[in-house]
Amino acid sequence: MLSNDEIKSNIEDLGNGWELKDGKIVKSFQFTTFMNAIEFVKEIARVAERLDHHPIITINWKTVKLSLKSFDVDAITKRDIGLAKEIEKVAESK
Repeated sequence: MLSNDEIKSNIEDLGNGWELKDGKIVKSFQFTTFMNAIEFVKEIARVAERLDHHPIITINWKTVKLSLKSFDVDAITKRDIGLAKEIEKVAESK
């Protein structure tokens, strides 16, 4: 588990858009079409499977919201930060 200071520091390092909300790190991604949003989700699903760590995914037309928390320990952990970094790599490739 990460301390609040560690979480805040890691969120700053992740860059634009990530925030701490309701005990999760959260970011929304906007796309030009619904299908682009779905393709993004498919790529995130592959990353999540590879890391065996899965985000909460909310799709609302052209917006994808990802929420990360380690539910097995009910806290934000290094696994969440690692997944967020991988998500950023996918997002940058879009």
